[in-house]
Amino acid sequence: MKGISPIIRVAACWPCDRPRPAVSLSHREAMHVSTMLSRLLAFLFNRLDWRSRAVEKRDDQVLDKLAPLKETSAAIAPPPSVAQPGNRSEGVADRSVICREAVLDREQRVTGYEFMLRGGIRDRVRVQSRRIFHVYNEVVIQNLLQFSIHTLLDHRQAFITVIDSFLANPLIDLLPGHGVVLTVTLMNDADRPAPDALIDRVQELKKLGFKFALEQCFEGVDFETLAPHADYFIFRTSQHNPVDLKRYAEQLSRHYKDTLLVARDLESFDDFELCRKLGFALFQGPFVTRREDWTGNQAQPQTLHVCDLLSRLRRDADTTELARLLKQDAVLSYRLLRYINSAASGLRQTITSIEHALVLMGRQKMYRWLTLLLFSSIQNSPHAAALQENALARGRFMELLGEKAFAEAERDSLFVTGLFSMLDLVLQMPLPDAIKPLNLPETISAALLRAEGPYAPLLDLVMACESSDQDRIEATAERYGVEIGEVNTKYFEALAWVQAIEYF
Repeated sequence: MKGISPIIRVAACWPCDRPRPAVSLSHREAMHVSTMLSRLLAFLFNRLDWRSRAVEKRDDQVLDKLAPLKETSAAIAPPPSVAQPGNRSEGVADRSVICREAVLDREQRVTGYEFMLRGGIRDRVRVQSRRIFHVYNEVVIQNLLQFSIHTLLDHRQAFITVIDSFLANPLIDLLPGHGVVLTVTLMNDADRPAPDALIDRVQELKKLGFKFALEQCFEGVDFETLAPHADYFIFRTSQHNPVDLKRYAEQLSRHYKDTLLVARDLESFDDFELCRKLGFALFQGPFVTRREDWTGNQAQPQTLHVCDLLSRLRRDADTTELARLLKQDAVLSYRLLRYINSAASGLRQTITSIEHALVLMGRQKMYRWLTLLLFSSIQNSPHAAALQENALARGRFMELLGEKAFAEAERDSLFVTGLFSMLDLVLQMPLPDAIKPLNLPETISAALLRAEGPYAPLLDLVMACESSDQDRIEATAERYGVEIGEVNTKYFEALAWVQAIEYF
């Protein structure tokens, strides 16, 4: 009973069968006794709350170790209808960068993205408490709501991992149902939702257009309860050998014929081919951007032709010379005329002359169009479509981040820098060989080959965001003088631009 006043301690410990001595207290002493009694009663009746707060404090400490979160201003807080007082995720975590990983179909086209906090944080959250999982679910979804996820979807899907009990959170209802796949993580503890309530909520959300995925845990009562309602089963292939992967895939395909299989953590193209043969429908992993030894590879003739045009534009070749080169390629000529006559150009008459089209477009716009065309015409990479989209997003991301520090003409160079930083992956050639025919400005070449010059810090920041390395992101953002919140905003704007762009 340490910490309680001596008078209270004597009264509490006095034997019941002996008369207690009369105690005369002054007014001050009586007030002190009253105060201490109040504190004792508060302790006795509120100790469960104290324990709960202790658990929350412990969880907060774990959260801070996993990734430091900061409250942001009310301007970007979630709507009052879903914000709960005292919740650490009331404001969007402005130091947490939302990452995304492409989800490819069997033809290696981008069919969606998984949105998450940086990968290491996501994986460590899985082994922490339910409350920590809830906080991170809220941070991811609030960020996606803030940046208008519906503008990113169109025909794509957004995969978002949530813990089973989070399905009851009102934030879920703010997401656009169609196009969102909720990957449910089942946690077997005392606080897991009742099976009937969970099924009711899943059915309710499916009526709104949501789809559901179950990840990794393919046995047990909870899985058997939810499996008939799942649209996808997700495998982390790095945790299975090929024999077990084949066995699981065959069993699930046999029992749940309408449910598609998703393979994650694919390291190489061979891993992709194996899972494709096993009947998997969707694929994720670093195999898309894996670099290999491409020494000696040569670019395709059409690619070299576009590179020649880009080089001549850089050397200020006259319009007649450019038109002559374009006319040598019927496909390029057709694409140019189709582009200049599209509704977006706003022309009142149809343009049929290549020379006229070049004059109307202007050299700067022509250079940008050709860089886009260079990527769209390359099909030698097994997953060219995904690489092209990543490269376009990187170029646009750099351009948007440079709006304050660079003039408009230089922002075009930022776009080209970001775009061509992935040219080696698309062409499957060493980067110095890939950019050699392009006659690029020294500022772009320096950033690409030596990480030097005025564009290098922005390229470093963009690549840090793609690496999902939070420490590197924060360090490069601080060095460049940009807030993490702005990084998130520009990143989502770049993704939306890629979705809307028409250049084929």
